[in-house]
Amino acid sequence: MTILDWTEQAFILFLLVTLRITGLLTTAPVFQSRNLPVLVRLGLTFFISLVLTPVIPGTVGVSSLPVLGLLALQEILVGLVMGFMVNMALAAVQVAGQLIDVPMGFGMVNVLDPQLGIRMPVIGQLQQIIALWAFLLVDGHHVLFRALAESYRLLPVGGTPFFFHGTALVVRGFSAMFLLGFTIALPIVGVLFLTSIGLGILVRLIPQVNVFMVGYPLKILLGFILLWLSMAVFCRWFAGYLSGSGEIWRELLRLISVIGKGQ
Repeated sequence: MTILDWTEQAFILFLLVTLRITGLLTTAPVFQSRNLPVLVRLGLTFFISLVLTPVIPGTVGVSSLPVLGLLALQEILVGLVMGFMVNMALAAVQVAGQLIDVPMGFGMVNVLDPQLGIRMPVIGQLQQIIALWAFLLVDGHHVLFRALAESYRLLPVGGTPFFFHGTALVVRGFSAMFLLGFTIALPIVGVLFLTSIGLGILVRLIPQVNVFMVGYPLKILLGFILLWLSMAVFCRWFAGYLSGSGEIWRELLRLISVIGKGQ
């Protein structure tokens, strides 16, 4: 069946499917980048909608224009929430980099993030780039689209969502982002903190030592060495976290299931 053979209900279904995908690509990693042309994002949204619409079961009954508006808003919110939940994993890595920046002495050194158009600390930018590489290397964007297709089974288009149930999980995920970032940064921050204590003891024992001339280069060098030593472990762990069987996708589908069923 071609587009010209679609009924009015089929076009409404296509519209609602497109809106959920639009919301997802607006907040999902990689696709939200300012470097991605708008035409590419629109074309990808249109193509995915054409692929998914014929295989989504059921039809959408719309009795009036206000009902259609509410359904459209609902689909956009579902897509935004899905992309936001996935993006929080990468934001946790950025938070970890910002926590590392301060004890290393890079707290006041900012670089421009070309994806978001904002300024962020150096290590935070480095950690985010590595996280994006890991996301692409494990085909996280493919898993994202599979999760999108699964979301239409857990929360059908036009269904009644229970956003109040899902809100608790979103808030919990937001708090888990900071906990995850702190966990990633804790080993390096802890070593740098012990280094500061050691320098303080050294100054008390040898007052002639200029702690500022010795401390800053030492902590920068030590911080880079620790980043280099921990990079392999971090990449392996984060790649597993974002892989097809990773925890983030189970949590995302659980959120969609809770929103759709209110359980």
